[in-house]
Amino acid sequence: MKNFLLGHKNSVGNIKISENVVQTVTKNAALEVSGVDSVSFGNIGLRGLVTRSSYTKPIKIDINEGAVYIQVSIIVDPTKRIPDLANAVQIQIKNSVQSMTGLVVSGVDVIITGVTQNASLA
Repeated sequence: MKNFLLGHKNSVGNIKISENVVQTVTKNAALEVSGVDSVSFGNIGLRGLVTRSSYTKPIKIDINEGAVYIQVSIIVDPTKRIPDLANAVQIQIKNSVQSMTGLVVSGVDVIITGVTQNASLA
């Protein structure tokens, strides 16, 4: 059952939820929060592209004992207070994933990988 996080058996058959579904729900939930510009791989630079040494997925999903742990990397608006924004993203992702999939979210780590360039600040 690799790449599937949840399987339900009912009287009609089986229901399986793919890891890709959880990643999509996570991305959409993060982008719903005002101040989140994008879900991003982060700034890996030219050396990172060549060596892949700094490469990390923008959304990482781990399942342990029936609970899902999510890590998401985002780029944020420079006018927002980062701790408040990150907390809002954590709550939004947890609520969205739990309500849409029925999975229990044990935690959400938010990694701020960058700040958007705002022309009005220059």
